[in-house]
Amino acid sequence: MRQLIPALLLLTLLVPAAAAVEVPVTRAQFVSALWSWAGSPPCAGGQPFSDVPQTAPWLSALCWAAGEGLVRGTGGLLFTPDRPITREEAAILLRRYAARLGRDVSFPEIARCNDFEDISPWADDSLYWATGTGLIGWSEGGRLDPQGTLTQAQLDAILTRFSQ
Repeated sequence: MRQLIPALLLLTLLVPAAAAVEVPVTRAQFVSALWSWAGSPPCAGGQPFSDVPQTAPWLSALCWAAGEGLVRGTGGLLFTPDRPITREEAAILLRRYAARLGRDVSFPEIARCNDFEDISPWADDSLYWATGTGLIGWSEGGRLDPQGTLTQAQLDAILTRFSQ
């Protein structure tokens, strides 16, 4: 369970208490939860994004994630912190972090999904890895739902599985 409790606590602080577990997780919240799970390591440099305020409460998390090569932005110098993170984006960050930890990031053969054409070419290996290892669950009807937004409940489940 390593740093699971602090990660979930941080996410609880970033998402209003009245929010349901089906509330989408933003890109900033996802990076913050992953950073907390990692033990809140120090930032090894600056953050490269022009749309991130220097007063953001999650700035240290983003700085760490950028320094580790986990995040690369959404184009140009943008991170788009308040946009909900998609399932395929989450898979990419998780796979990059797993590789940094020395984990096996090869992906097993998985059953053909019904929405493979919706997977971005830059995300397919990561999404197959995340679903093949059980980190990200399948959606209804044999779908990976790559463009679907990650919810708080899904993030909690991912961090629990990542801890095992």
